[in-house]
Amino acid sequence: MYVYDIIFGSNEEAMSQSFALVMQKEFEMSFLRELTYFLGLQIQQNEGSIFLSQTKYLKKILKKYGMEDSKPVHPYGYRM
Repeated sequence: MYVYDIIFGSNEEAMSQSFALVMQKEFEMSFLRELTYFLGLQIQQNEGSIFLSQTKYLKKILKKYGMEDSKPVHPYGYRM
């Protein structure tokens, strides 16, 4: 089995470190700093919350179809 991307975390530092040691014995791993981008998701972490968005992906799709300058429209049909 090949796993290319995986994340793990915990609010218990000791648990994260213990899990990392177990995983390192089995798999080649690299550790990154605070997660900011993963599998197309932008991740913003604040104390007590995590915000996920796909702004970067959306901008790429809009550019692909020549719609970068499009104006947002409310889902019910009226402009925002």
